[in-house]
Amino acid sequence: MRSDLQDIFSMAAKYFYKKYKKEGGSQAEIAKKLKITQSYVSAVMSGSKTASLELQSQIANILYGPLEEFLAVGRRIQKGLEPEPIEKPEPKDSVEKLIAQLTHYVMDYQSIVKELANTKSFYENIVQNLQSGVIVTDSDDTIFFANKFMFEIAGIPQERLLGVSVLSIQDKFPNIESSEFSDNYNKAKKTLKPLFYENIRVITMSGRKAYLSGWLIPNVTEGVYNGMTCTIRDTTQSQELTMLLSVTLDNSPHAIGISKKKVEPGIYGTTYFTNKKMQQLFGQEETDYKNISIRESLDKCEKFIGNNKEWRNFLEKHSAKGTKGSLVIRHTNGKQYKWTSENLLDNEGKPWGRMATVKEIGKGRRKEDK
Repeated sequence: MRSDLQDIFSMAAKYFYKKYKKEGGSQAEIAKKLKITQSYVSAVMSGSKTASLELQSQIANILYGPLEEFLAVGRRIQKGLEPEPIEKPEPKDSVEKLIAQLTHYVMDYQSIVKELANTKSFYENIVQNLQSGVIVTDSDDTIFFANKFMFEIAGIPQERLLGVSVLSIQDKFPNIESSEFSDNYNKAKKTLKPLFYENIRVITMSGRKAYLSGWLIPNVTEGVYNGMTCTIRDTTQSQELTMLLSVTLDNSPHAIGISKKKVEPGIYGTTYFTNKKMQQLFGQEETDYKNISIRESLDKCEKFIGNNKEWRNFLEKHSAKGTKGSLVIRHTNGKQYKWTSENLLDNEGKPWGRMATVKEIGKGRRKEDK
């Protein structure tokens, strides 16, 4: 059914676009009006990509008019009939002809309504069975949709979330301590841009401490905020393992620092983790590493390294090549340390970031191979 509706839309789109193009219109112009890429417009109109009903309606309005009438033309083309403009019957038409036309339009409309209802049901069924929570709010930030998995996250039936305001103090959404969620929600609402939040801490109704991650996607209509679609994933187990790893590394006798790789050339990644020994060794006990770049972190370390130029060259060389290497650094505390830098790989064997291990070495020991 869904594929058939898409084919009908594509047939109508091709037909009306020819007229639109003759009048000086273009796909680039449509893309600009809808604030999407031209390639996506082309894919939707050709039928190689499926668009939402809202986007189909917007394209139909630009090319012709109401979606129902737009699809009616697509159906006539599908049946091998000549496309016919929808016109009001002229006064000279017979009563019989008028009745026949009205009957055709009514039946066509009923068919469209049925297909739209089936399509809505199809997508709702997918969302309801996702293994992630989904809630949707209106322009007043009141929840009007929540999927079944929200019970696993909030610990209360999805029905009890409906009508609850995400930001209301009285409602205390969703009856859990979630100030971080509210802060991120307000940020996405203010910027009108999708926002990814990661491992925010909440306490559920049952008293369970949990960590959540997901996306906050503002629903924007003609530049005006019209609610939010929120995806919510329980990342408690992953976060607890990360915290356990942090405690383990904090008890290491060596200084350890972990950084994420560069996102793109010229853009520094972020410092992911430093243990207490690393922070103490380079005077960074009070540094918040959540929003600090690798460059900023290295600038702080440099102040404590006597042979900092040699150290900088060493880091750039091995970081660029993705190789493991070691260098003896002279610390301002009078001691020498072996700084080892190496790649960290993800599950697919691709570089994820780098780890630095700094170990104290005895006096008079020769420098390791660089």
